[in-house]
Amino acid sequence: MGNDDLREIRERVREAEFVLVGLGNEFAYDWSALTEDARYLEIEAEIADAREEYAWIVPFLQKMILCQAREDRWRQAYRNLECVVGDKNYFVISLCTDDYLYTSGLSLERIVTPCGGFRKMQCDRNCSHTLADIPQETYEAVMRYYGKEVELAVLREPVCEKCGAKLRFNQLGVTCYAEEGYLESWSEYTKWLQRTVNRDLCVLELGVGMEYPTVIRFPFEKIVTYNRKAFLYRVHSALWQIGEGIGDRGCPVAEHPISFLERYAAFAEA
Repeated sequence: MGNDDLREIRERVREAEFVLVGLGNEFAYDWSALTEDARYLEIEAEIADAREEYAWIVPFLQKMILCQAREDRWRQAYRNLECVVGDKNYFVISLCTDDYLYTSGLSLERIVTPCGGFRKMQCDRNCSHTLADIPQETYEAVMRYYGKEVELAVLREPVCEKCGAKLRFNQLGVTCYAEEGYLESWSEYTKWLQRTVNRDLCVLELGVGMEYPTVIRFPFEKIVTYNRKAFLYRVHSALWQIGEGIGDRGCPVAEHPISFLERYAAFAEA
């Protein structure tokens, strides 16, 4: 994809009344970066013999490392995404659970993350269908353990105050995922989507593969199929193919989405 193609995307976004963005797993934080953290590797070795008992501290460590991260390619990627949508009437739906989206400059009222993240916790049984704040004392204890200020044995896994089950981060994959964490935002998304019917809509699908295809990939194709004024850009390093029903109202981009946004931002600023 050359500058002419980037110019076409920029103009299509500018001319659109609405911009719909979908973020997939290629946009998510690369947890393999943890293998470069010497202390994290020490902890993995320390809990190896008692993995079942202490596995709960891993997501706390992940949250801590995400919070400590500063200028990295993911934060820059979201700044570049802001450059793309600008002041358009947009909505972003993301499958990523790293919460980078919530630390970007994008409006909280215009995003939804149906797979959850690290912002809230829930009862593993979802006994009350509500979310809980992260116990600060537990988070701080794990941080002190990471800093070698306390021993592993002093850590206590948080539990639900109502039923005594384990508290988990509100992320898809827990025993009884609490959808309450995203349903209100999803309702706003569907209302927004209704307003795009038969209107000029630019759809940007960034790094969405076949993980949970009924959330973004298939619905986005359906939206463009039925809205003759919509156009889809599907950016993915391997699964960029577009369904035949879309015809000439879609453009596949065979590129990693973060690299694509880097080039787009550089072109827009030139």
